[in-house]
Amino acid sequence: MSNKHFFAIVAGAIILSGFLAYANTFAGDWVWDDVSSVLLHEHVQDPGKLFQLFREDQHAFGRGQGNFYRPLVSVSFMLDFALSHDEVLDSSEAKGYPDVKPFVFHLTNILWHIAAAILLFALLVRLEAPRAIQAIAPILFVLHPMHTEAVAYISGRADMMSAVFILAALLCATAEAKGKRRAIMLGLSGLFFVLGLCSKESSTIYPLLLLLLIALRPTADGALPGRAEWKARSTPLALAAAILAGYGALRMTVLKFSEGGESAGSGLGQRLLEKGGDSAAIGLGQRILEIGQHLLEIGQRLVETCQAFAFYIKTLFLPTGLHMEQTLAGVPAWTAVIGLLLLLACAAAIVWSIRAGHYRIALGFAWFLAAWFPISGIFPLNAPMAEHWMYVPMAGFWWALLELVLHASKNLPIRPLAPAAAILALVFLFQTVARNRDWQTNESIFRATLAENPNTLRVHSNLAVTYEYLDINLPGARRHYEAVLDAYDAQRGSGSAGLMPDEIPVRLSLGGILLRQQAYNEAYAIYGSLLPLGQQEQFRADAARAAFGAGQCLLGLGDFAGANQAMQQALAWDPALAPRYRAIMRGAPLPDIRLR
Repeated sequence: MSNKHFFAIVAGAIILSGFLAYANTFAGDWVWDDVSSVLLHEHVQDPGKLFQLFREDQHAFGRGQGNFYRPLVSVSFMLDFALSHDEVLDSSEAKGYPDVKPFVFHLTNILWHIAAAILLFALLVRLEAPRAIQAIAPILFVLHPMHTEAVAYISGRADMMSAVFILAALLCATAEAKGKRRAIMLGLSGLFFVLGLCSKESSTIYPLLLLLLIALRPTADGALPGRAEWKARSTPLALAAAILAGYGALRMTVLKFSEGGESAGSGLGQRLLEKGGDSAAIGLGQRILEIGQHLLEIGQRLVETCQAFAFYIKTLFLPTGLHMEQTLAGVPAWTAVIGLLLLLACAAAIVWSIRAGHYRIALGFAWFLAAWFPISGIFPLNAPMAEHWMYVPMAGFWWALLELVLHASKNLPIRPLAPAAAILALVFLFQTVARNRDWQTNESIFRATLAENPNTLRVHSNLAVTYEYLDINLPGARRHYEAVLDAYDAQRGSGSAGLMPDEIPVRLSLGGILLRQQAYNEAYAIYGSLLPLGQQEQFRADAARAAFGAGQCLLGLGDFAGANQAMQQALAWDPALAPRYRAIMRGAPLPDIRLR
């Protein structure tokens, strides 16, 4: 078969696999952060704000500001929103955002995923991998259920865009070209790297992946590159390093959108100083305690890193129990030993492959470890594990493993690679289609997550909000808000009676639900727990809402004097509640007076 026909067949198979695996996502609704990323993001909906997207956090609207600089993702949402113009219905007053069908957004996600797989295929062709590897690795990649978190979830698009631009940059940087064409390829490699950095922060891994390709890609005679070859190949790497340095400087200055808090050690030292004593002795003691604490943290982090690695390897082969809130809670300590052995096995495979001259195998496993390292847990992250973090690392894993199997079976009378890969692809396909159903609605994804991790407060809270506002399931909302408060009570214990800041909106929401259910005494107790917050300026608005809710409860109970006193207190704390107060005085039904 000619190369042209082979390339067309493989590309067609990748496209077909991508649509077969994710066709049922077209029925999916907006879930999780999609509302703040698109529906509440006023700049995404206004093409005139295109350049503003490059000067702000991705979640500048809705849930509050974070530190996610992904302007190209927002630009892609802007384009999809414009293409969905005919499907934009009137803005919903109940929801507070445009009623837009997400079909185009889901289609775009699938196309980005397919593009990543096709570029992986192109990279394997560039590396002169066997045809079986060129065909199988991208198809397993496009079908793997771990990618549902990136593809079925509209806001997960950043992983795919980052991967596409990284792979495109690598292809341009490793192109065999001379003269003007070489300069063009060099410029394109830098451009794609910049586009990747504007898609997701993890694109910073590109220079390391390029370094691995430079070091482990054989020359024409099959040997590793010598000094002259290194010099010829290193220009794109120098450009990438310069771009990375500029990006880092910008992210630490004008593109830094949030600040961290004080360290635990500084807080401990401050408490010791407040109790009095010799400052020099306390300083030395504090330093010793800080060192001990850091050593304990490093040891714990190493254990958790090995545990997470074991989880990732297991999930690559057995992608079951997938959900958005993966944690290490309850994971046996001995899994760290398994993870360490697997990590050493990958390292050993790299060493053996280099010594045996199988440089592509070494490159694949090195790619996997290099792309995994930033999300390994060695560095503090916002979660111990996440399935979508494996989007780029997985690419190297499959081509290395498949080529290792191909090499090991070359002397067998039957080649098991093709039939085994076909079975694995079918299993992955059915698992992906099934997993996509979890992403159909907020309720389905939150319920699926709680089925796997019933202790996640964030999901309990999100499901409660879904029931309260979208599904109008007040008993369900009450149940999950109460579960969150029970968890906060358990965390607080008996040593402190203070409320946690994240607990305040939960109590306000639960009070509102109880009020609408006419459970006035229970609602009053919830609101009453928030009234002491009125003594603190930063929580006064919340206390005002609680006082107003308490007034409505007292009205329902027939205590008109107490109700008026509570509402007057609410108005003193927050005069903006006056329209609601006047509505109450005009006789509006109590449940209709919302506090949000």
